[in-house]
Amino acid sequence: MLNHIKNNVGMTFISFIKGHLLMPLLGFAVLILVLELTDADINVARIVFNWQGGIDSWPLRGYWLTENLLHVAGRNLVILLALTLLLAVGFSFRFDTIRPYRKGLIYLFCSVLTSVLLVRVGKNVTHMTCPWDVIEFGGSMMHSSLFARLPAGATFGQCFPGGHSSGGFAWVATYYVLREYYPRYAKTGLLFGILLGIVFGVAQELRGAHFLSHDLWSLAIAWTSASLLYYGFFLWNYNIKIHKTVDITCGC
Repeated sequence: MLNHIKNNVGMTFISFIKGHLLMPLLGFAVLILVLELTDADINVARIVFNWQGGIDSWPLRGYWLTENLLHVAGRNLVILLALTLLLAVGFSFRFDTIRPYRKGLIYLFCSVLTSVLLVRVGKNVTHMTCPWDVIEFGGSMMHSSLFARLPAGATFGQCFPGGHSSGGFAWVATYYVLREYYPRYAKTGLLFGILLGIVFGVAQELRGAHFLSHDLWSLAIAWTSASLLYYGFFLWNYNIKIHKTVDITCGC
């Protein structure tokens, strides 16, 4: 509780945005701009494809390490972690040792779910293809930038943002949970989510399932949703209570 108070004193929404979202999103915007201007998506995919010895398909698409372990087993790991969170929330109503962490557990589950669902929605409203669907790599579809219109009659893809990497990046929300209860380990939680997302993302890029920018967008979505939900869960009501206390004290 003392850590919670110390972390949140004087944390208005504007100061929170400046401290946790402004610089990361500016950095992300610059990176995406560079990727767009240099055609890095298709160039990186071409390098990876040629490195594998691809001709009309991606050799590592069905490889046991990238498909069975990092994709299928990785997805099951994320599901298992989410179910474990739900069980922990349930146990928090029964066991006193877990009860103080209930809010953090609920926040973490909601943040992970929100991040994954936002990426799912993104796939349904954007037109970007997977590398393995692109003509150059043995597919039948045209590659297009997120910010460019497809030619009339071109088939829409549903590969953006990166779905599998979002299941890893979603756990950057662990940073905020640990920030509340064990601040000294907060960066460890952030590192866990980033590394898990990178592993999942690289595996999918090796399989030809996603371009580099797809996974970067998933990270940006995960961090933004985790940050905003954190403010809603932990700071919004706290600041309201502080303001009410100040009003009562000063007789306003």
